This record gives sequence, C-alpha cells and structure tokens, in this order.
Amino acid sequence: MIEVVRSGQVDASPERVWHVVSHPERAPEWLSFADNVEVISGSGCGQRLRQYGQWGKHRSEIDQEIIEYRRPLVVSWKHLAERLDGRPAPRFAASTVFRIELEPAGDGTLVRLRSTQEPASAVRGLLIKLFGRKEVAQGMERSLARLAQVLR
Repeated sequence: MIEVVRSGQVDASPERVWHVVSHPERAPEWLSFADNVEVISGSGCGQRLRQYGQWGKHRSEIDQEIIEYRRPLVVSWKHLAERLDGRPAPRFAASTVFRIELEPAGDGTLVRLRSTQEPASAVRGLLIKLFGRKEVAQGMERSLARLAQVLR
C-alpha cells in the first residue's frame, strides 16, 4: 500500500468546510486535481461521479464512487476507471481511494487529505513511489491552500 497524507488547519467550522468538500460542484474551487466534476448518479454513499482534470500534459477523467459519507467528518471515494486523453490510462494502481477527514480544532478545522493506492505490481509500485507520490502530495498541498482561501 502506498499512502500520501497532507493536512492543514482552516479557519472555519467543520460544517462550513463540509459544505465545500462534500459538494461535487464545488470541487473545482479547491481541489487542484479537478477542473470539473459531474454527478453521474445518486447522492451520498454510493454516488457516482466523473472528475475531469489534468495529469501532466494529458486531460484526465476519473470515474469515482463515494464509499464513505459521514457528515460532517469524512467523505471518501474510490476510482472505478481512469482515462487519459479519452483512452484507458495505464493501470499503475489496482485500487485508489481518496479520503477527506475533518476534525474540529479550536475555532477551526483540521483537514486531512489521504490517498491510498494498492500498486498493480511491484514495478508499478516503484514507479508510483518514485514519481506519482510527489505529484499527489503537491496536488494535496495546493488543494489545502485553495480550500483555506475559499473559506476566508
């Protein structure tokens, strides 16, 4: 398992933060991986989404399913399919889960972003560790900074 975790404190209540991080249409405001998110079906746990963004020089699409939805503390999703430039992406991870955890902290909220990947093979795991982990960590740090700005 390869895990990347980044956290930061924002000056807003967990409820206010939840209102931003749990609504797919708000993702482009703060989540650096998302240019647009479209709801495919459902709501809450089991909801299916399609996230559009950039990965390097490529347009990316990720089909997702919400697997945990506990207001106002946790929302997480798993990747169902990934595409680059409209074609299936190389399968580096057998599974990917992205989790957002909110924890009351004084007058604000501690926001923890967690990406967990199970590599598709030992070689692919090495490539994720060497290259992908850094990209994910930097994207998380940008996301936390953008979230703090949105909540100001």
